[in-house]
Amino acid sequence: MKEILKQKRNLILICWPLGLIILLLVRNNKDIAEYVFARGIYRVYGTAFSFISGLLPFSVGEWLLIIFCLCVAAFPVVTLILVIKRKNRAATLISCIRYLLMAGGVVFLWFMIGAGTNYYRYEFAAFSGLEVKKSSVDELYELCMELAEKTNAARKELNIEEGKTFTSALSDRERADEARKAMRKLSEEYDVLKGYYPYAKPVLFSRALSEFNITGVYFPWTVEANINVDIPDYSRGAVLCHELSHLRGFMREDEANFIGYLACVGSDCTELKYSGYMMALIHAGNQLYSADKDRYSEVRSMYSEGVNLDLKENSEYWAQFKDTPLSTAGEKMNNTYLKMNNVEDGTKSYGRMVDLLLAEWRKNRKEQN
Repeated sequence: MKEILKQKRNLILICWPLGLIILLLVRNNKDIAEYVFARGIYRVYGTAFSFISGLLPFSVGEWLLIIFCLCVAAFPVVTLILVIKRKNRAATLISCIRYLLMAGGVVFLWFMIGAGTNYYRYEFAAFSGLEVKKSSVDELYELCMELAEKTNAARKELNIEEGKTFTSALSDRERADEARKAMRKLSEEYDVLKGYYPYAKPVLFSRALSEFNITGVYFPWTVEANINVDIPDYSRGAVLCHELSHLRGFMREDEANFIGYLACVGSDCTELKYSGYMMALIHAGNQLYSADKDRYSEVRSMYSEGVNLDLKENSEYWAQFKDTPLSTAGEKMNNTYLKMNNVEDGTKSYGRMVDLLLAEWRKNRKEQN
């Protein structure tokens, strides 16, 4: 009986080849990635798991990650103790390694279903009708000027006392609810975004996320959107919608940024609108600064006093974590993770949101003319 159970446990090792087969299939066929997984298996899995994990008010993923780290730290110690205590040391060591491989296989296959396959699906531009192409500096400049005006207007609507930085009037739960509403509203325009949206979870150890230069996390094993609630208030709305877009299977960071932007600026919540415009303005402004510093200075002179105050607060906040061992490690881990998952330019991909912003800007200009 014991031998039979051992053989059954060994079957768990099949998770490795299954995961690799799935990876090969989606890497070589976008239709399989899109229709079999993103809109098939993942949609069912994602809805079920996000509903279950959403019943709890705390981040299940955060605690699973803590437990995982503790297990990783404890494994070599426990293995060493068992090998020393037992007579058949070689068999004990092999058994421990087998359990490690089993656990790794389950985690890998689970990841492929919860996120990995979605990195190979069709890009959001295919569903939005936007034409992404190389843009001129003139177009980028005009986009930035327009975003500056809209950002100024959105902040003015918030009626913040002169000389004060933006402080949200919403609780974390209320803001998360507004983000859900914004994503549901956007899904009326894009069918591919339809589905169940749970509340995004505030991370208990948010300050630790900032140390690693992380504003939000999508946890694929529980299908949870998690947000760092230590970051400046103005940026939280955009981060929420960004993370919720991952729940719909859009894993590329530039696309998640763009979808988050669309959800925010189309929201009925002024705080979310301001957050979305600020995110877009920062990304577009950074690209303009790299392309033409003089024109960037022109755009920057358009920023209202309030926008500048919020940007200053943001800069001061992140300056605390700049070039620290943890922030450098976080950047490297994120960069490596993205490159391993079909995002060749790694963390630089965040900036490709501007290509989508420019495509949308051109489309709007064409419709107006």
